[in-house]
Amino acid sequence: MANKKPKYKKITSDIKERLRISYVQGDLDPQGFRRCSTIEELALDNNLSKNTLYKLAQRENWKFAQEKFQRDYEEKLDAQRIKEFSVEAKKLDSACLNIAKALLSRVGVVIRNTQNASIQEFTPQQLDSMASSALKTQKFAKLALGESTDNININGNIQENDTFARAMELLDTIEDSRSKGSSTTH
Repeated sequence: MANKKPKYKKITSDIKERLRISYVQGDLDPQGFRRCSTIEELALDNNLSKNTLYKLAQRENWKFAQEKFQRDYEEKLDAQRIKEFSVEAKKLDSACLNIAKALLSRVGVVIRNTQNASIQEFTPQQLDSMASSALKTQKFAKLALGESTDNININGNIQENDTFARAMELLDTIEDSRSKGSSTTH
């Protein structure tokens, strides 16, 4: 009985640090995902007492360290993704702006090619189509530059309402002058 060997290995400082890192930070699997080992897995893989490892982990706050590492790691990944998305968004905005410029240029070419001819040679549908194309392209370009196009609509609606109100006032004035028997309407 004097020759009785311990069942588990002794936890040295090197083993303890390796286990802590494996528990707190985890290891990358072949697919590139970070996977943290459990206390049970670490004890089994390293021929250590599960209870001793639990006590060590509790005493040194491995769980808290693991949660903090995970939070910090996720924040770092989020910051990296935001930076990558920002770069891609700039590229996309530049491409959209170039497309908008090309479309506006195309509308301009059509108008310049018929500049010698009278504007009356355009049908109302063609004029409407070109104007609509130019307006949509302008909105497209403004979105690519980060400007809001909703303000344009709001300002346009306010201006339209003011213009409509002035026109109605003018019509009321004309109606009043006619009802008073005035023969001139200027």
